[in-house]
Amino acid sequence: MVPDPRKYVHVGQVVKAHGIKGELKIAPFADDPADFTYYSQLILIGPGDDIQHEFKVIGCRPQARHVLVTLAGSNDRLSAEVLVGAAVWVPKEFLPPLAEDEFYWHDMVGLSVTTENGRSLGRVKSLFTAGPGGHDVLVVRGTGREYLIPARREFIVSMDSMAGILVVADVPGLFD
Repeated sequence: MVPDPRKYVHVGQVVKAHGIKGELKIAPFADDPADFTYYSQLILIGPGDDIQHEFKVIGCRPQARHVLVTLAGSNDRLSAEVLVGAAVWVPKEFLPPLAEDEFYWHDMVGLSVTTENGRSLGRVKSLFTAGPGGHDVLVVRGTGREYLIPARREFIVSMDSMAGILVVADVPGLFD
């Protein structure tokens, strides 16, 4: 079962139980594990589970590229171990605020992509980060092709999420 993507965002994965007091070690999908400090509630869905489990967050601390989270009701290692492998979702209203030139990946997926010159390229199907220290890359599919477009200022001309349109720079050779 997947929560309503209009209300929730998939933000990470429980990778293991940590310690004996019920902490969970979570691999966040965001670049900054400290983003988890904004979340006061998490939805966990175990592998193959059809039930969403809603938890109040009572403790959170970044640890390198992960985050250690304590949930209400998870106060020993056994209760934490049953949650290993669970997908971690959060209500959108808990997402941290963005700077003017930032965006959330989930806001870009599904947008129709055109170049500055009006050439239709298809829709954003997904995004990924190009390795450690790399930049985000848009995966655009349509017109029988797939395009990998760097999600950088010099390539993104404008984004209108209300209209569902992303305009990208018409860079010579990029769309041949």
